[in-house]
Amino acid sequence: MTSYLKKSVVAFASAKTYIAQWSAEHVYADEALIVPFPTLAKFNPNKGVWSVHIKAWLYLPIEGNKLKTFFLSLPGRLMRKIESTKKEEFVDKELNLKTAGDLEENNEQVEIIDDDDPDASLYEDAVHEDSSKVDENPGRLGYFFVKKSVKVITKSIINDVEHLLQPSDESGFIEGNLELSDEEIRSLGEKIHPDSNDLKFDYTIQINQSHSDSRAEPCKLFKCTIYVLAHNGISIISDIDDTIKISEVVSTRELLKHTFVNDFKPVDGMSELYQAWSEQNCQFHYVSSSPWQLFPALNVFLRKYKYPMGTINLRKFAWGFKHLKPPKTYKMETITQILNAYPSRQYIFVGDSGELDPEIYSKLYTMFPQNIKHIFIRDVCKTPECLPQCQERYLKAFQDVPKELWTIFKDPRKVETDIRKITAI
Repeated sequence: MTSYLKKSVVAFASAKTYIAQWSAEHVYADEALIVPFPTLAKFNPNKGVWSVHIKAWLYLPIEGNKLKTFFLSLPGRLMRKIESTKKEEFVDKELNLKTAGDLEENNEQVEIIDDDDPDASLYEDAVHEDSSKVDENPGRLGYFFVKKSVKVITKSIINDVEHLLQPSDESGFIEGNLELSDEEIRSLGEKIHPDSNDLKFDYTIQINQSHSDSRAEPCKLFKCTIYVLAHNGISIISDIDDTIKISEVVSTRELLKHTFVNDFKPVDGMSELYQAWSEQNCQFHYVSSSPWQLFPALNVFLRKYKYPMGTINLRKFAWGFKHLKPPKTYKMETITQILNAYPSRQYIFVGDSGELDPEIYSKLYTMFPQNIKHIFIRDVCKTPECLPQCQERYLKAFQDVPKELWTIFKDPRKVETDIRKITAI
């Protein structure tokens, strides 16, 4: 874990000069925002009702004059956190299974930013070259900074009925469970695909001024989508970084650049593949280890490049690392919840080799062998053919998965688009 966090520290140190020069209006919005996440409804057969897990995030911007001081001191803060974490063993050891350090052990190419590395200045040059693009997405970084001790009551409005939610936590995260009758769901929902029984409907969420902290600023209504799927059907569970969006996760320098500086770029051919599957009534669930603060930018990315919309699950992040789960643990838990919510559906997994997707997906197959129909892994090695050590990794990861149920690909245009052929095996 120490190695993982140290790389984050040096990465922030590399970017701090660029970040600190931003004016306040570039870093954060000037009004309170609520960012609700599209979520699944789950049927409870014992009660005969649908359970809806509302998830949203409240953004109350901090004062701009504190940002420069915060950024300049951030590497030191994180390094002190590393030292204290050594003693507390704060994060599960699984965090180190396939971080950049572990990928090195597999002989994959991994770039590490080092303060003494003369090439580290290349990152500085790159971000300065792109500084003219800051205005295109001012909130991408700013959403990571909120007021402390946020305790605000919010309410969701469904079919003109107000439902109070639990207060947001100190990082602004809002959660709440609502129960809706099957009759309500059917009256609200509209079909996602003409030839399927998968439904969706929108809800709104806003701050409840009568119950909230008086310091909270007025907040307008924000809409989001709830997905209510048929018991039978086909769902695609997809990673985001380096699966559908170029991120270069194995390089800390490039990951920072693609996450906070450059415009998000799609992986060529993936949108067309997903559109082809969507036209065959597949429903999509995006599960990524990226922090939830990137949701607004990712949502725009999905729409811009015409990826099918669906539920989006991102990892909870707070600066105190209080809620930070290891990527493997987070993904296993999240995907398991989806499969348990709809145990009769068939699932196709899509990921990449940059992190732990092969290992996670293969483990899930051993838990749900009847549900998982195929696993597709995009090989991110920058070589024409898969390296021998990569092939060895895949064989080891998928040793408990039948060979006909997993596919390694480099070009999405060569992936099978006929869902009937994929699920027939």
